[in-house]
Amino acid sequence: MTDAAVARTSRLDTLVDYARRAPGRCLAVVLALHVVIWTALPALLSHNLQLDLIEDLALGREWQLGYWKHPPLPWWLADLAYRAVGDVRVVYLLGPLSAAACMFVVWLLGRDILGGFQALIAVLALEGLHFFNFSVPKFAHDQMQLPFWALTGLFLYRAITRERLLDWIAAGIALALCFWSKYAAFALAGSIGLFMLFDPKARSTLRTPGPWLMALAFLVAIAPNLVWLIDSGYLPFRYADGRAKVATHWYHFFTFPLQWAGGQLFFLAPTIGLMGLALFGARRMPADDDKIGFARRYVAMLALGPFAVTTAVALAAGRLPVAMWGYPLWSFAPLAALLWFGTASEPLPLRRFAAGFLIVFAAFPLAYAIVEGLEPVIRDRPKATQFPGHALAEQVTQRWRDKFATALPYVGGGEFATNNIAVYSPDRPRVIVHADLGISPWIDLADLRRRGAVLVWEDGQIDAAQLAQLRSDYPGLEVREPITLPRQVFVESAHVRPVRVHVAFVPPRP
Repeated sequence: MTDAAVARTSRLDTLVDYARRAPGRCLAVVLALHVVIWTALPALLSHNLQLDLIEDLALGREWQLGYWKHPPLPWWLADLAYRAVGDVRVVYLLGPLSAAACMFVVWLLGRDILGGFQALIAVLALEGLHFFNFSVPKFAHDQMQLPFWALTGLFLYRAITRERLLDWIAAGIALALCFWSKYAAFALAGSIGLFMLFDPKARSTLRTPGPWLMALAFLVAIAPNLVWLIDSGYLPFRYADGRAKVATHWYHFFTFPLQWAGGQLFFLAPTIGLMGLALFGARRMPADDDKIGFARRYVAMLALGPFAVTTAVALAAGRLPVAMWGYPLWSFAPLAALLWFGTASEPLPLRRFAAGFLIVFAAFPLAYAIVEGLEPVIRDRPKATQFPGHALAEQVTQRWRDKFATALPYVGGGEFATNNIAVYSPDRPRVIVHADLGISPWIDLADLRRRGAVLVWEDGQIDAAQLAQLRSDYPGLEVREPITLPRQVFVESAHVRPVRVHVAFVPPRP
């Protein structure tokens, strides 16, 4: 072995030894760096807010109990953060914070079962999961689920093993907050329900008050959104159904599950690789240990149950699950691997894992920076982060003020252009989603008629028939000259198509 190799091995041994002695401190350093890196990168490299982030701020201000698309919790949080700080870029912090909170809670569960060091390995492996790196800056409903999904798993484990009523109540509230974040939480709830029925240890708790207190806490916490959901005719479910691709041939019932599973494996691949490095030569724990036996079954349920439920429901409905529905599904997968395949303890696998983790931890931010900065040189793919949101908002607002000498009160039409104007315009107009008052209940029709509005859409979003419908819905609609603006890129030599936005005024009628 060369001197350089010996030095590298020595440094890796030092890192491993530090992690053994102080796993909590090591985790704190990693999570702090995770939050700083994945907050700073998009904030520095993005000319415009991500699609989800712009939507957070455009609609969160309305403080509805539910929206046509999703439950409201992440949008409320984004609005609170903006009100507290006064800068729209604060939303870049929310996704990394959600991921870090989830990772910390997974560590707490792992520490309860295997101790701090093994739990640390499980959490560090999550750094290789796409949902915790590349897509984590796009804070929305998927990211909001992460901490509450993990908390549900932690509190329910403690409730069953420690038999404390407070843990049962906390598990019910955490599960309700999952639903307040995204209705995909049904996969977790379904998995828990099946586990409580079929696992002997969990089933024995049904004779105690705990599970029923959990159910009561869940119902109380979810009740306001549940009432809204019923009153709205289950609008978000229709949105989710419309997003999923429908099976049109018999073979789709075979190809759709394979396509869904293959996409999830692709996202998981770096994490699987890291766990492979850690588990090489691992020692499996005794199967006759009751605590470990239950923990194996329980964490396996958390790791695989929601995926199985999502797959089964989508298959029964003849739908292809959207890839991002896998967002919270794999948070417990590395911990399950340690429980089933053995704990990592040998020096060589631990050194390899440490080296692999450091590579992954550095490579994904670097890849993100390269994609954001150099992709426009390679291909012309419109991205939300290149959209000229500030310029569009300024021009539309100025046109409105020049014409009517009032602040711009409302904006609607094409979703992304509308939300950009709502967020970046100094007048902060309220949003008419898709120019559809039926899914924008916060809009006062009388006030809209009195004060007027702007409707916008990008090329190809509205055809002649849809424009005719808009003219019918908004009497006096005046189509103005479209606005053409260059996309914002770092490399001036990049040949990217400009953005063209069509503008129409709905004149005020005092």
